[in-house]
Amino acid sequence: MPVSWSRSLEIGIPEIDHQHRELFARLGGFDDALGRGDRADIAATFAFLRDYALVHFEREERLMRDAEYPRLEAHRALHQGFVARLQTLSREHELQGPSALLRLRARNWIVVWLTDHVGGEDVALGRHLASRAA
Repeated sequence: MPVSWSRSLEIGIPEIDHQHRELFARLGGFDDALGRGDRADIAATFAFLRDYALVHFEREERLMRDAEYPRLEAHRALHQGFVARLQTLSREHELQGPSALLRLRARNWIVVWLTDHVGGEDVALGRHLASRAA
């Protein structure tokens, strides 16, 4: 299940769109590493995602606060769910290595999360921000 960026996922904030493109690029490589069972690449992507979550989610949440986004708390909860799931999968990888089950669960999670969150929640945030700017 490859993941790929498309312009339909842009929210209209260049910094956020750039971060999303970087996320998609990294997760494409993550999918490849999972398929190869490349323990080092998988661990490096988990580390990237931990850093990404801290920086990117904080920036998005600051934008939401500044724009009085009505779904801030629900969106923040989704971010927290991402971090919790990431920690679970990262721990599983550390303890058991790149098992077939981990590969399947991580791939499914990536596709669902990106589709639902970036394509739904973040695009809705972009619409809200655009309406406030108009």
